[in-house]
Amino acid sequence: MKLLLCLNCNDVFSLSSQLKKCSCGKTKGQYMDNINAIYEGESALPLGISNTSLKDAVLNQPDRGMGKEFIAFTIPRDCPTFIKKE
Repeated sequence: MKLLLCLNCNDVFSLSSQLKKCSCGKTKGQYMDNINAIYEGESALPLGISNTSLKDAVLNQPDRGMGKEFIAFTIPRDCPTFIKKE
């Protein structure tokens, strides 16, 4: 799953086929198809969540105590499936 973090307003949002943007409007992006996405903004930081680890965490959510961890990561600046528009 691809997400964007706006380093200006701290919004984090998922992408869809429709263009989405953060609260301050300085970060925006969208999926071009099921895999490829574009984003723009000087404050934009691309993030990813491992779909399989998120699904496992959801299925194994505890009733109390610490929640189930899942894998999240920063996406490299040079990523062929998540392109920054200049």
